[in-house]
Amino acid sequence: MPQLNPFPHDGEGGLGPSASAKGWHQGYVAAVSSPSAPPRTPLVRSTEFMDAFELGAAAGRADGLAEGWRWRYFGEDARTGDDTGQGPQPAQSPAEPVNAGEGGPARADYPLAWHCVGAAALRVLLEQFAPGSDREFPGLRLDRACADKGVLGLYLPVRLVPRDPPAEPTGDPLADQGYWHGTATDSLADAAAEGPDGPDAPATRAPAFLGLVRYRPAGEHDFWDVLPAGGRMPPTRG
Repeated sequence: MPQLNPFPHDGEGGLGPSASAKGWHQGYVAAVSSPSAPPRTPLVRSTEFMDAFELGAAAGRADGLAEGWRWRYFGEDARTGDDTGQGPQPAQSPAEPVNAGEGGPARADYPLAWHCVGAAALRVLLEQFAPGSDREFPGLRLDRACADKGVLGLYLPVRLVPRDPPAEPTGDPLADQGYWHGTATDSLADAAAEGPDGPDAPATRAPAFLGLVRYRPAGEHDFWDVLPAGGRMPPTRG
C-alpha cells in the first residue's frame, strides 16, 4: 500500500492546506518518479515545507522501490523514455495489460497502461468531472468525487505529442503545454472513439499519437495511467 500524507489535507478556518501537507505531497511525487536518485529538497522560506518535503521524498522513494516507479509524463520535467520512441523503460514505469472489461471493450490499439503520477492531467479531469472543486491535491478531490457519484474510473483522450503552447495561457493545464485533449468520460469505448480529427481538434500534419489518460481512484495520490496507441510512447520535445 502506498504511504499516506501524515499532515491534514484540509486546513482549518478556510486557510487551505498547511505548508507541511504541500511539502510532503510534492516530495512524494518527486521521489516516486525518480528511480535514479532522491530528489533535492527545494530551498524555500518555509522550514516546515522543506522538512515535510524530505519526509515525503523518503516515503515516495520507498514506495517506488517496493511497488514500482511512476512516470511524470506531463510537466516541465517529464521523463521521455529512450530516444527511439519505444517509451519509458519498465524499471521507470512498469506497464500492465489494459483490462478489457473496464468501461466496455478495449480497442486493440490500447493494449498497455504505463503507470504515471502528476497533477496536470488530473486537474483537467477534475475540472470536467467535478467543476468548481478545489484543485489542491487533485487526486484526493477526484477520489472523493468518484465515490460521491459512484464512478469506478475516468478516461481522457489526449495527443501524446505536444504542439506549440498557445500565445496566451488558457488555464487548461494540458492545453497550455500544447497537448490536445478531449472530454472526460467513464467509458473506455467512448474515450477511445474520440480523436483529434473531430471538429474541435486542431489541424496538424503530424501523426496523431493518441493515448488515453485513465484515472482509477487511488485515495489521496495523484496516480493515473496513460494508455498509448499500440503500447508505444512517442518521444516528446526535449
